[in-house]
Amino acid sequence: MKKSGNKKWIIPGVHIPLKSTGREPEMVSQDRIAILNLHTGPVKIRLTVYQTRMEPVSGYNLEIQGQRLKKIRINDLIDPYPLYLETDYALLIEADREVAIQFLRMNTGYGSAAIMGTMGYGTD
Repeated sequence: MKKSGNKKWIIPGVHIPLKSTGREPEMVSQDRIAILNLHTGPVKIRLTVYQTRMEPVSGYNLEIQGQRLKKIRINDLIDPYPLYLETDYALLIEADREVAIQFLRMNTGYGSAAIMGTMGYGTD
């Protein structure tokens, strides 16, 4: 198979807003990553979170089945440690096989929803 994606991804300069408006849980301000596995078998993912006020936290382990897309809401990462809201952070995403990763943000803190997405920075 031709290489599609990277094994290591960096998503710098992100921030989960504290304020939200609208219905919960669908309208809560949130950050997400979308991970695409084009391989026929599963891919193991390890996330490390870097925040401004504490040491890096790793150990967020995921598995994505073959030829599947998985969206992970960063707000829901609680094990091994929950992320602080209203704090700048960055993600290092490491996979045992190549994947494609997109970053998504929904900010509803100002009475309306603003949604944006961008590709992560893939590096091997």
